[in-house]
Amino acid sequence: MYYQRILLLMLLVMSFIGCSRYDYYPRGVHQGSKSPSKSKQSSIYVVKKGDTLYSIGKRLGIDYKKLAKMNGIRRPYTLYVGQRLNVAYKKRTTSTAAKPSKTKKPEYTAYHNPAKQPKASHGSTKLIWPAEGRLSSKFGMRKTRMHDGVDIANVKGTKIVAAAAGTVVHSNAKLSGYGNLIIIRHAADMFTAYAHNQKNLVKKGDKVKKGQLIAYMGTTGRSTGSHVHFEVRRGETAVDPLAYLPKRK
Repeated sequence: MYYQRILLLMLLVMSFIGCSRYDYYPRGVHQGSKSPSKSKQSSIYVVKKGDTLYSIGKRLGIDYKKLAKMNGIRRPYTLYVGQRLNVAYKKRTTSTAAKPSKTKKPEYTAYHNPAKQPKASHGSTKLIWPAEGRLSSKFGMRKTRMHDGVDIANVKGTKIVAAAAGTVVHSNAKLSGYGNLIIIRHAADMFTAYAHNQKNLVKKGDKVKKGQLIAYMGTTGRSTGSHVHFEVRRGETAVDPLAYLPKRK
């Protein structure tokens, strides 16, 4: 089935990434609080609601097909809110003295037309915070590696709940680095993952409700402090959970 293939791809990607030893930052310090360098800021674009590959490319001066190729995106060029795109593309410079040659107008496809371009999908699934605690690390680059979720730190045994209703498609500690891990499939292609749990309370195949207790917070796997590593994925693509969670006061 489609979702089983996606789950296998997700697990494969996650197995290579893992969760680094920098998962936990005591005394309110977290990697997400540090401002990235200008070079990093200019090379990454975070997809917002209403964005399309065409509109992003036009804004940044990059052909949308080139942008798609750089990020491994295939037709129909679907984007997701919170998705991070590599936009570090250097255009070839030409001599100003050379006269511009007359070229034929390109044969425009439906994807050249912003009105017909598939929009970024935010999804109809409404998520809630999976646990109480301090946001100890955000989604994004950590030095030389990507952090594919957010970390919520609290004491061991803190309740972890399902961010939305769905079906448990993974619940064990076999994936290296993540410790006791739960993955829940929601509507369409949305998945949520909960890692480093002290104890999983649900098993594969269980149907869960939004807000249902599914685990207790712990330090299993590669972790240096009690927290839950929470991911949101659209298919195998990791997106910023903060784009899908309600803002905290």
